[in-house]
Formats: sequence, C-alpha cells, structure tokens
Amino acid sequence: MTSPQTHQLHIEPAPLPPPIRGQPGDYEKKDTHHTHDAVVAPASTAYDRDYADPEVRFESESTHRGEFGTKRDLKPRHVSMIAIAGTIGTGLFLGSGSSLVNGGPVGFFLGYGIVGTLVGMMMYCLGEMTVFAPTIGGFIEMGNKYLSPEMGFAMGINYILQTGFAVPTEITAIAVMIGYWDPDASHIPVYIAVFLLLSIGINLVGVKYYGEVEFLFAGIKILMLVALILFGLVADLGGVNGVYTGGRYWREEPFNDSGICLWGIEGIGVLAGEAFNPRKTMRMAVRTVFYRIVGLYLLAVLMIGLNISQHSPDLLSAVSKGGSTAASSPFVVICQQVGVKVLPSVINAVVMTSALSSCNENVYAVSRVLLALARQNSMPKCFLQTSRLGSPYWGVLVSFCFGLLAFLSISSGSDQAFTWLSNLSALSSLIAWITICLCYVRFQRALRLQGIDRRNLLLRSWFQPYMAYICIASFSVILLFNGFTAFIHSFDVSTFFASYITLPVFAICLVGFRVVKKKDQCGVAHLEDIDLSHGPEQALRNTRYDLTATHGLVQPVIKA
Repeated sequence: MTSPQTHQLHIEPAPLPPPIRGQPGDYEKKDTHHTHDAVVAPASTAYDRDYADPEVRFESESTHRGEFGTKRDLKPRHVSMIAIAGTIGTGLFLGSGSSLVNGGPVGFFLGYGIVGTLVGMMMYCLGEMTVFAPTIGGFIEMGNKYLSPEMGFAMGINYILQTGFAVPTEITAIAVMIGYWDPDASHIPVYIAVFLLLSIGINLVGVKYYGEVEFLFAGIKILMLVALILFGLVADLGGVNGVYTGGRYWREEPFNDSGICLWGIEGIGVLAGEAFNPRKTMRMAVRTVFYRIVGLYLLAVLMIGLNISQHSPDLLSAVSKGGSTAASSPFVVICQQVGVKVLPSVINAVVMTSALSSCNENVYAVSRVLLALARQNSMPKCFLQTSRLGSPYWGVLVSFCFGLLAFLSISSGSDQAFTWLSNLSALSSLIAWITICLCYVRFQRALRLQGIDRRNLLLRSWFQPYMAYICIASFSVILLFNGFTAFIHSFDVSTFFASYITLPVFAICLVGFRVVKKKDQCGVAHLEDIDLSHGPEQALRNTRYDLTATHGLVQPVIKA
C-alpha cells in the first residue's frame, strides 16, 4: 500500500476578481439581453464562504489535479456508468417484492413512475448547479453557499449518516447472501471482515482504480437487469415452458400505494470534484437520469407486475423472510413459476456484486463529504489530508468505523440496535432531495439578480423554478406522511421512531452549528453576495466575474 503523504494546508478564502463595475456599497444597473435589469453586486464578506483550494483556483478543466491533493481521474465513462447503475441495487433486485405486495401491480408501477419522475426533476436541479460550478463538496458546498453555513453543515452530517450507516447494511447483506450457498451462520463474521476490508482497499488505491472497479460492477448490473427484463417479457408471453400470464394481474388485482427504492441517486453530485473535465462529464451523466429511470427501472417494475400476483404464495413467503437472499427476489419468483432452476444462483451472485458496489460508493461518499466539511472549517483539518494517490485516508478510516457496525447484526441481542441505527438514515435521501431543490431556487435567483443569463449555461433544466417547487412540495409530503402506519389502530413507538428520527437529528445539527460558531459565521447569504465566480467563462462574460477582462485568462468554451 502506498505510504500516505500529508499535505500541510492553510485554508484561506480564495481571492476573487474585482467587479468590473461598481465599488463596495454601490449598486449599479447595467444593460443586458434580459427583460429585467441586472444588479451588479458589490464586494462582500460573504465571499469568505468560498474555501476553494487557491493552488488550483485557475487550473484548466482538463487537468488531472484536484483540490487539496485529490485527483481528477474519473473518466466520463466511469461517471456515466456510475450514474446509470447507481440506484440499481438490492432495493430493486430484492426489496421490490414487498412493494408489489403492498401496492399491487398498478400501484407498484405508478409509485415508481411518479416518484421516479420527481427524482429525475430533482437531479436536473442538482445537475445544473453541479455543471455550473463542479467542486469536491458537491451539494454540501451548495448548501453552504446558496443557503447558509449551518444548512451546509446539517446537509453534510445528514449525508454522512445516510451513507455511513449504509456501509454496514450492505456488508451484512453480502454476508447473508453468501448464506444462499453456505448456510453455516458461524461463517458470517468472516465474510463481513473480508468484504469490509475489500471495500476499504478499493477506496484507498486511488480514484482512478475505484472508477474502473465501479465501471465493471455497473456493467454487470446493467447487463443482468436488461437480461431479466427480456426474460420477464418472454415469460409473460408464454415463451418459457408454455406458462402464459398475459398481464392479467394488471386487470384483476386492486390498486394500493407502494414504496420506492431510489435512495442514493443524488450521490453522483459528489463525484464532480474528481471527474476529469467535470463540466462536460457531469452534464453527460445527469442527462442519463431519465433514461435509466424510464428505460431500466420502470421496465423492470413493469415486467415484475406483469408476471407476479401480489397474492403469490411464493412471493408472500419470500417477503415474510425479510428479503435478504435471492430467494426473495421477484425475478426468482418468476423463475419458480415457469420452472427455470439455474437463474436464482446467477441473480444472487449479481446482487452480491451490486451490494459491494453500493458499499464502495458509500465509503467514497463519507470520505469526500468529510473533506468538504473540513474545507468549510466545519470538521478537523485532518480530513483534508490525502495520500499520494489522492485518497482522503482519514475519511476512509471513518467509513471503516461505520463498517464495523456490521458485526452488530451477528448476535440476536444486538440485532435490534443495528436495525435502529440503519433506520436513522432511512429518510436522509428525502431530506437531501428537498435541500438540493431549495439550493436550486436560491441559485437561480442569484443568477438573475447578478445578471448571469441561464441561456449561456452548459446544462439548463426546464420549467424552472416551478420544477424545483414541485419537488420540494412533493418530497415534503412524502417525508411527513412516511410514518402514518405508526398511528393506525394503536400507536407504534418503534415505527414512529424509525420513520421520523432523521428530522430531529437534522434540526440538532442546524441549531448546534449556530450555538458553536460565531454569529457572523452563520445566517442566510444575501442573493447579491453569493459567489458565482466558479461558473463557466461563457456564462460569466460581461459580469463582474469576467476572468478575461480582469485576469487575461481564457477558459475553454464547452459547446452545449
């Protein structure tokens, strides 16, 4: 293993180009192509919220040198494949069976379709901000800049808990899935230790090799899902052993509400700081969001609903066992119905690689979010230290500590504690989605006020800001009513706690930050003070951030 090389860093706000027009305290209007007047904002102390690495502040986008010793070695194919396959995991392969039981085939499909559309809209909000100013902090940096430092801190802690507790969950899932072939429960601790160390090792060898591993795993998942979709279509039409279903369950079974498994899709925003040529790479990745949701997720959900009844004894039996091996997969239930015996083992093997891939992504996310918070002076500076391969090893060590919680699942006495810890991050994605859209609303208002034309952006989402408002309202309703079952019949304390514990944790982070930090380090930024200097050159022309006029620098122009 490469010996770590510590970078001694002294973080200061990056210097910004002076305004082309106006002096501090002056607000001057200038002519633009807009139908409104743009206000040229003065220099402000709000610029102190920009903690970009000054050593790479004006580096070309085609460089491999990232902030604070990281490497921009994620190629476009890496990021695109991670984006496409990022949400294809145990939730779809195994957990979708319970959604079918609860919602029926129609509710199952509509649940994924409606929420999938909302998630796609949210991703375009995130994508527009990410392509405008790709940074190592992702949407954590956006919360700090567009909302407030305390919101950025709370978003960071929320995401660390979400991805951190997902590490032991995925590791445990791998160990249990091996039990499909090896029923000896005494071997589970060994499997947990082996795969935890493997995941940590993948994250320490450098982001270039991390990208190659994830590219391989993503390819396996996508090929398997495409094969299962085709298999489901042939089975529905009676092409497997003559068992014809014909989609009758859509006509015969009732419609109910259904859960969804799209958590973690926002994680690609964290990749921007280590992507090569990040604006072009991230724009291409974000544009695949609707394709993967419609082309993969919804087709898979449709095939499941066409082939399996929500009252299927095989499905009900599998769901009742907790859905931890391939035996609980709806695709395996289809195999049992049509008499195919080989596919379950193949599905189990692919789901194992899927869980390991998800674990790798969560370890990566924890380390990079800790780095992002450290650059904002919200975490110890040790999290800014990187190895010669560009890996923030202290953050990876924290991920390892989260992973050790997987051993709690071994004994029956501590299994409940592990379940509650996992539930702590169950709704963190909803909070992340809401805050991302809030950031976008403020981002768009700042663009308009400071005279930056959205038509010059490299990626521009549609129907804004109304699309962001729709997402905020919809996700808020889902978040608030997620635990309604706790109030049915008799009040269930455990269900209530598991459904809503994330909200007070987020609130404690907000309030705690304001208590610990000085007053001038908190508060919502004024729109005219938000620093937009990290945008693409063609969008910043004739604004106070015009690098061509103030520094004689020319950034490469990327055609939209």
